[in-house]
Amino acid sequence: MVPVVDNLGMRAADRHTIEELGLPSLVLMEQAAAAVNAAVEERCESTDLVVVLCGRGNNGGDGLAMARQRHASGGLVEAVLVADPGELSQDAAVQWELAGRFGVPRRVLTEEGLPALEELLTKAAVVVDALYGTGLDRALSGLPAQVVELINTVEGEVVAVDIPSGLSGNSGVLLGPAVEADLTVTFGALKWVHVLSPAALCCGDVVVADIGIPQAAVEKVASGFVLEDQDVADFLPHRAPDAHKGHFGHLLLVAGRRGRAGAAALAAKAGVRGGAGLVTVATAVDAVSPIQAQVPEAMVDPLPTGEDGSVSGEGIEESLGKATAVAVGPGLGLGEGPRRLLSRILELWSGPLVLDADALTLLAGQLEKLKGRTAPTVLTPHPGELARLLGVTSAQVQEDRPAWARKAAELCGGTVVLKGFHTLVAEAEGPLWINPTGSPGLASGGAGDVLTGLIGSFLAQGLPAKQAAALGVFLHGRAAELAGKRFPGAVPASVVARMIPRAEAELRELVW
Repeated sequence: MVPVVDNLGMRAADRHTIEELGLPSLVLMEQAAAAVNAAVEERCESTDLVVVLCGRGNNGGDGLAMARQRHASGGLVEAVLVADPGELSQDAAVQWELAGRFGVPRRVLTEEGLPALEELLTKAAVVVDALYGTGLDRALSGLPAQVVELINTVEGEVVAVDIPSGLSGNSGVLLGPAVEADLTVTFGALKWVHVLSPAALCCGDVVVADIGIPQAAVEKVASGFVLEDQDVADFLPHRAPDAHKGHFGHLLLVAGRRGRAGAAALAAKAGVRGGAGLVTVATAVDAVSPIQAQVPEAMVDPLPTGEDGSVSGEGIEESLGKATAVAVGPGLGLGEGPRRLLSRILELWSGPLVLDADALTLLAGQLEKLKGRTAPTVLTPHPGELARLLGVTSAQVQEDRPAWARKAAELCGGTVVLKGFHTLVAEAEGPLWINPTGSPGLASGGAGDVLTGLIGSFLAQGLPAKQAAALGVFLHGRAAELAGKRFPGAVPASVVARMIPRAEAELRELVW
C-alpha cells in the first residue's frame, strides 16, 4: 500500500529525519530539487527555457535549488522570486544566496513586473511552481494570485513542487485560485490533496520522490494508504480444486420492489460473479419474476407485499436462517413496510451485514443502532446518503471526506465505504484505505447496487469487513475501467457486473 500523510504527519517525519537521525534539512532540500530537476529534464532539452517561480518558504527553497542545479548542468533557466528576499525562510535564504553565487538568472517580482513575467512565461517550455507548499490554509490573493492566474495560461508544461500552489496539503477543497499542474513531484509520501477531489484534479500526474526520509517513518505517521493490486489480490478468497458451493457462503439480498426489481437483480448478478456459493434475493412479490428472469443463478424468496408494491415487513425469518451474509437496501423502498423489515433484520440477524441505498436512508440519524453489532458491518453511502446519516450537508461531507467517513464508522462501529472519486474505506481505528480504481463511467444508475452485491459476496465467503469492502471497491472500479474501452461515457451497471470476472482474473494472476 502507498502511504498518505497529512501535514502534521509529514512534519513529524521531516523532524525525525532531521533532528533524530541527523540528516540536515538542506540535504533534504537538495534531494527534493534533484527530483524536480530530473522530472523537468524528461520534459525538455537543456536549451529549452525553464522558469521557476519561487515563494518565501521551503517550497521556494526547493525551487531555487532546482534552478541552480539546472543552471550548473548547462540548462537554460530563470528563477523568479515572488517574495521579499528579506522574508525568506532560513533554508530558502541560503538557496537564494547560492543561486546568486552560481550565476543563476534571477529576479524579484513586483506587480509592475507582471507584464514582463507574462512575456517570459510565453517563452518557457516548462514552468516550475514552487510558490507555496502544503501548509497553506487560505485563498491566495494579491500578487501570488495573479501569478497563479498567469501560470494557468501558459502553453508549456507546468510542474508543481510538492503540491500545486493555492491548495492545502490536508484537503481536497479548492481554497481559491490554484495552479493547474501537468505533473506534481511530491516528497516522501502522497498528501491528502493528491487523492481528494476536486483538488487532486489540479495535480496532474503525481510522482512520489524519495529524498531520504525513511519509509518506516512515513508509514508510522500515515493516516491513509492507497490500495495497490497486490494488496487486494491477497484478499481474494482461495478456491481449492476440490471446493464446492458450500465453501463459499450464502448471500441473502433483501432488495427490490414493484418497479425496482432491476436494483435487486444487479446486486444479485454481482453477488454471483463475486463468487458467493449461493445467492438468494428476498423481495416483494411483484419483483420475483423479473429477478428470476435476469439472474437465473439466484434463488428468490417472495415476501409479503403491501399495496405500494414494497415489502410489508414480515416473513424474513426463514430467509435469514440459511444466510451467511445479508445485504439490504437496493430498490427496497422507504415506506413503513421496508422500515419494519429493516428493524426486524437488525433485531434477528447477528451475522455479516451490508447496508446500502434505501436501508441507509431509513437509518438516517440512527447510526448508533448498529453500535452493538459484533459481526462485520459495512455501510456503502454516497456523500448524500452519508450526509443524511450524520445530519449534515453533502457539501460538508465533500469538504472533509476522510473525517466524516471516520465519524460515521465511529458512530456505527462498522466499516464505512464512502463512494466517489477515490472511494474511501474507513473504520473507527487505523488508517483509511483509498481505492485508486474507477472512472466517471460509474456515474450511472445501478452502479452502487452492483457494489453492494459484490461486497456482500465477499462477506458471505468469510472475509473481514475491511478486506471485503476494499476488494469490492477495487474490483468494481477496475470493472468499470475495463468496460470503458467500449463505453467511453456512462458504463451501464449491468456491464460493470459483467466485467467483474475479468477484473478478478487480473488479480488472480498475481497470486496463483
